[in-house]
Amino acid sequence: MIKSKSLKRFLVVLAIAGLTLSAVGCSSNKPESKSPETKVESSNFKPVEFVYSDGAKDYNVKVNTPRQKAVTLSQFMTEMLLALDLGDRMVGTALLDNPILPEFEEAYKKIPELKIGEGHSISKEAFMATGADFVSGWDMSISEQTTGAPDELIKNDITPFLAKSYSPDATVETVYEDFDLLGKIFGVEDKAKEVVDKMKNDIKNVTDKAGKIKEEDRPKVMVYDSGEDKAMAVGGGLANNLIELAGGKNVFGKENKPYINATWESVVAENPEVIVVTDYLAGSPVQEKIDFLKKHPALKNVDAIKNNKIYVVGLADLSPGVRNSKVIEKMHGYFYGENK
Repeated sequence: MIKSKSLKRFLVVLAIAGLTLSAVGCSSNKPESKSPETKVESSNFKPVEFVYSDGAKDYNVKVNTPRQKAVTLSQFMTEMLLALDLGDRMVGTALLDNPILPEFEEAYKKIPELKIGEGHSISKEAFMATGADFVSGWDMSISEQTTGAPDELIKNDITPFLAKSYSPDATVETVYEDFDLLGKIFGVEDKAKEVVDKMKNDIKNVTDKAGKIKEEDRPKVMVYDSGEDKAMAVGGGLANNLIELAGGKNVFGKENKPYINATWESVVAENPEVIVVTDYLAGSPVQEKIDFLKKHPALKNVDAIKNNKIYVVGLADLSPGVRNSKVIEKMHGYFYGENK
């Protein structure tokens, strides 16, 4: 039986349920945090100013020195910093959705893993013990109970950061903006440009092909996350943009939320030709979700079900970050028969 999983970790308005200690929580045997060996000289650092919003209030943040001790409370932010070669400046991490990218495994193993309690919470004492001067993750990662309220963090020269690409109207261009800002905050602007340039080049290789496909020939796509009574599916936002860049048409792409709860009647009416199922550690096994869709009586005449065009991507692939260029290529292959 599949239980509906709210993806508040990816949505601004929904709350994640069912995080288990076995998936993301228990402290690992990773080595204790060490002082970073590589530092950016403060004399060469240009102060950075930006606005951090917790949804209720905006906070003006000023970074006067390059950040040296980062705590990341989402996989996408962990991998964004690792892509910037900042592993030696990461003093705590938590909340994997999928296995870490192979190219980051070695660096990731050296980062202490923070214990996650019920409801996506970490111990404030454990957070403060890291000596962090930067913290980022999902929108509910930063709070008075877990890390200290934003104003408390700012007062103590701890930089709170929420990726702009987490917003409901984000596109891959917003991801580039996040990398650019992170490069400035950590004093690694050249590396940030290198990462973004590679992403742009990889995506262009796909969009050059997808751009030649007529609108009417693009497959109708639904991304299914979970749910039995209704289907939690991708609406607008970053994931929708990734589908479009891959050459597909998201059947719920006109919705103004990143994820929606769609009725099965609406799914049948939209008749997707391809269904992409998200896989993540805290959710039901992905094969269980696929079997549920195939056996659902209302879906028997949906093209994707009839033609067995059901594919899998990781939740981390659709979250903001370095994986986005990879999943665009993967989905293009799914949509046009290049990948099986």
